[in-house]
Amino acid sequence: MDTKVVAAAKWSLITEILAKLITPITNIILAHILAPTAFGILATIMMVISFAEMLADAGFQKFLVQYEFESEEAKQKSVSVAFISNIVLAIVLWIAIIVCRDELASLVGNEGLGIPLAVMGAMLPLSAFSSIQMAMYRRNFNFKFLLSIRMITIITPLFVSIPMALAGFDYWSLIAGLLVAQLFTAIALCVRQEKLISIYFSYPIFRNMFSFSAWSLAEAFSIWLTAWVDTFIISHFLNAYYLGVYKMPTAIVTTVMAVATSSMAPVLFSALSRHQHNKEEFEKTFLTFQRYMALFLVPLGVGMFVYQDFIVQILLGPQWKLAGIVLGSWALSSSLVTAISYLISEAFRAKGMPNISFLAQMLHLIVLIPVIYICVQYDFTTFVYARSIVRIQMIGVLLYLLAVYVKMNAWSVIFNIKAYIITSAIVGIGSYALLQLYNSMIWTIFCICVSLISYLVVLYLFPTERVVLAKIWDSALARLRRS
Repeated sequence: MDTKVVAAAKWSLITEILAKLITPITNIILAHILAPTAFGILATIMMVISFAEMLADAGFQKFLVQYEFESEEAKQKSVSVAFISNIVLAIVLWIAIIVCRDELASLVGNEGLGIPLAVMGAMLPLSAFSSIQMAMYRRNFNFKFLLSIRMITIITPLFVSIPMALAGFDYWSLIAGLLVAQLFTAIALCVRQEKLISIYFSYPIFRNMFSFSAWSLAEAFSIWLTAWVDTFIISHFLNAYYLGVYKMPTAIVTTVMAVATSSMAPVLFSALSRHQHNKEEFEKTFLTFQRYMALFLVPLGVGMFVYQDFIVQILLGPQWKLAGIVLGSWALSSSLVTAISYLISEAFRAKGMPNISFLAQMLHLIVLIPVIYICVQYDFTTFVYARSIVRIQMIGVLLYLLAVYVKMNAWSVIFNIKAYIITSAIVGIGSYALLQLYNSMIWTIFCICVSLISYLVVLYLFPTERVVLAKIWDSALARLRRS
């Protein structure tokens, strides 16, 4: 493998690990200082800003990374056109947000957010200024420098948001942290810039870029809609408090699950791509990765569901008590979604079928939107459980599409991880019953330890899983000996 690619993968992995360690720590500290309402307000604002950022980018970042240019001159012209286009679009969208701030605030269900929306809109030109340059660094596999840029974004809230939160600036502390981070990123890119971007625009180049990126923009919109539709519905029908209670625990669960996937994703995609024309090896590779991921993810999801109140109490504090049901239900569904849906999406990508993932998302949204729209009007708890259950529907859709387009038996994907599902369910039920005997922190910690041991013991009863556990054990011992 190219040493440049290997180095890029290394720095990319380091970046992801640091981000997934520092960002949750920052959010947990802020959660102990600020009320859930502050995070709900930020989520509402970011829903609007992220949509505008998506429109401003127009898929040009992916174009610059993926497209094979005929010459260096052609590449530089495209970079300039993309840069100018993004900046102009970002400024136009910022002006639109400023002019329509009150209408937008009313649309998202919080009429007092007009000014914060207008202020946060400053992220658009700052982000547009940085995004194209960062895309070129990715194209050139300069992930070492991108690590330093990403660290600015990660660390800045520690030194901006936390002091401001302690000083009583409420949700403004969160807004300031994000804006200052984006400003510092833009400054760092200016200082580090090796080659100035020329002021150049060509409509034929723009048209070619947009035609290439249109599909990416459509996919980005479907992803945005899936990610933010629940935020819109909660903010519109409930309030910022419930939105904060919803968004914080889902972010924690997503981070925990991403730790397991971030290190495996590049390897998985490369391995599947290598065997895309060999059906037997493709399926073998897919199922092997799935078992190793499910071995950890399924019991983790069940464990977070059983011990939801304890986790919330430790991480977030008493003012977030209602967040327990969100964390538990989201963790339970995420463990299955990540172990099945995530891998299937990677399989489509490896087969050169990203459009199938887009189709799956659209089919998911057809069910998701009406279900959560109806359920939110009952109460918050009903909405939370409905949102998590509908995620399981996504699994069914992807399994069907896997069978149709990849010609892979859907039942084999489910049966492949049956041992982990059965074992986790048995241990989970037993742990819940044990937890009810006493109500103390020491007893809860004891129950967690018993759960971990019980999971390994029960899993060992499956002959096929003994081999997997033995391989993991041998691998761990080998690493210890080398160290």
